[in-house]
Amino acid sequence: MKISLTKEDFSERQIHILDLLFEKEYQQKNLQEALKTTAPNLYYHLNKLEELDLVKKNTLYEVGNVKINMISLNPASRQQVRKLIGKEVSNYVLITGFGELKTGYRVPDLVYNILIKYHYPISRVICFTSQDAKSKRMEFKEQENLIDIDEFFVYPYEDYRFIESGFFQSIEIKISEEMETANILIDLTPLSKLFSFKLLELANKYQIPCVYLGMDKQGNDKLYWMSNMKIEGKIETFD
Repeated sequence: MKISLTKEDFSERQIHILDLLFEKEYQQKNLQEALKTTAPNLYYHLNKLEELDLVKKNTLYEVGNVKINMISLNPASRQQVRKLIGKEVSNYVLITGFGELKTGYRVPDLVYNILIKYHYPISRVICFTSQDAKSKRMEFKEQENLIDIDEFFVYPYEDYRFIESGFFQSIEIKISEEMETANILIDLTPLSKLFSFKLLELANKYQIPCVYLGMDKQGNDKLYWMSNMKIEGKIETFD
């Protein structure tokens, strides 16, 4: 996918197609009717959008030599398409998490406060954690004036280290849902390394900015932008 696309890279017809697909998927014939255009014209524009990985074409069935296709927006391009069609939103959802060790329960607050300091309009905070870690955070919440978490997803800590767990089955669905109404920021800092790698993989797929909480030379908390990582699968027997 070409990352630096702007509206000027597309025809008026192509922008109209993206606008329609942003709201729902269409059978190709129904999309043609909605656009009031010809089949060859639609075919031409869809090919251009497919080449850029902005739309997906799924053949439902064939009638003779005729394919009945379902046309949809590529989920990985949703935030980019929102910008192209002028439906950008100003709010951000922070997806983060925390573990039970030491003061790990403070990670969402540290990341949130730095983002607010740099004027990011964070409207919601979603946290992945374990039950023990959540209980520990709630124990210190009032005492340390911790921020409110809008939504918790609670799994056993072991699930964050097991690629076929409930967490790994649900995280992409949750990110896709949140992208419908907001920009996303992903925090890679908490929990297991596999948790961080999975989020970084999804950040690359969906073109979502992600950060890691580190320190500067003076020992002050600092956020670093991260990119380019993918989980390839489990190690097999060497032969």
